[in-house]
Amino acid sequence: MHRRLTSAIGGLLIAIVSMAAHGQPAKSAPAGAALNTGEVRLTYLGNAGWEITDGKKIILVDPFLTQFARWTNSATQADGPAPEALYPADTALISQHVTRADYIVITHGHSDHALDAGYISRKTGATIIGHETAANLARAYGVTDSSLITVIGGEDYEFGDFSLRVIPNIHSALDKKHYYNNTRGIVGTAPRGLKAPLRRKDYVEGGNLAYLLRIAGHEILIMGSMNYIEREMEGLRPDIALVGANSQRLEVHDFTGRLMRALGKPALVIPSHADAYGDPKPSAAALADRKRFQQEVATAAPSSRYLFPKWFEPIVVGARK
Repeated sequence: MHRRLTSAIGGLLIAIVSMAAHGQPAKSAPAGAALNTGEVRLTYLGNAGWEITDGKKIILVDPFLTQFARWTNSATQADGPAPEALYPADTALISQHVTRADYIVITHGHSDHALDAGYISRKTGATIIGHETAANLARAYGVTDSSLITVIGGEDYEFGDFSLRVIPNIHSALDKKHYYNNTRGIVGTAPRGLKAPLRRKDYVEGGNLAYLLRIAGHEILIMGSMNYIEREMEGLRPDIALVGANSQRLEVHDFTGRLMRALGKPALVIPSHADAYGDPKPSAAALADRKRFQQEVATAAPSSRYLFPKWFEPIVVGARK
């Protein structure tokens, strides 16, 4: 049975349609469920993945349903395949949770952001929006150029039912800030000519993007990394911020405070990329870090509502006042 929980914050009415299944991913609510004018529904797909809809258009962000295969009884490595190993999309998991999509927005090309996009595009006909690496990874799955919109950052495109501002961004400071010289081969641009299934090592970053999605009167900031360029965030006024928020943010000076101030303290802050890669039993350290981020938000933006998402549990946000 679904439970609809409602609260108001910052002029927004927020309803949570509860579909929890004792810690296990539940099936998502029907994509076509009716929404009132001005409402938007966000459904967390795990990692940095989201489904966002106004009831007309469905936009996916960094879908990576395949991550949940790591935690099945048949999984051999909880951290995923080795770099040289083939890393196919888990089509059964995708089909369980994605039946329709109009657009797929990709923040960067690592496997935990771009792995499932090509298959989903072929399955649904969705157009993929991302940088050249995201496009080349999708081409490996047979996605044609008519279903690709390649961006570099700085674009602000109108799509009729929504608009999308493409924001230049930088990746999380992995490996104790040695991300760009860590010798792991995860930085760079994926070339044309790749053929699926790809190896894990083929999913290189290819540059990093954030997005401002304007839909149903809302402005939604989308981040896929625990880093940002402050001058690119300054002056944006999203009412909903999907913030890359796992512990990698702690490598960045005053990550949360600077971001909240730059954004004008959004009405609703939702952490993303902070679910321990689908681990149904996250470590004590991961749980403690979630509380730490919540406190950072409360300190920097006490008027903002903080909401930690649950897998596949829709969040309906009412019309913006």
